[in-house]
Amino acid sequence: MSFEGFKSLIQNKNTDKTQLSAAVNKALSDGDDPAVLLFMAVEADHLPAVKYLMELGTDPSLVVHNDHNAVSLAIDQDKWEIVEYFLSKDFNRTMIFAGIETLSPLMIDYLESKYVKVPHELKSGEDLDWINQIN
Repeated sequence: MSFEGFKSLIQNKNTDKTQLSAAVNKALSDGDDPAVLLFMAVEADHLPAVKYLMELGTDPSLVVHNDHNAVSLAIDQDKWEIVEYFLSKDFNRTMIFAGIETLSPLMIDYLESKYVKVPHELKSGEDLDWINQIN
């Protein structure tokens, strides 16, 4: 399975673009889901892999694991550079907070400074079942 090869490659922050593109292309040709690869890249905090997968058209709003998508994972884990990169891109923002149960005050301030409305429920820790309705 090429997920494992990709996962071990992104553990090294200094992976060159040639190795990275070869690993991604191999994973995709093996039928691996690009949204899962993007999620793994966020988990590993590997911005070059995130950028490469986004260049290929991967949708960061697709829910991948435990109701999270790549964007919400980056937000939830305070991966500032990746969040900044995602917010600079055009994608379906209706799922931006999928899977998030709470946000740090710093992340709330950051997101709102970038013109992303943070729902009241995320600020107060209330039930978030309706979160997927956010624009």
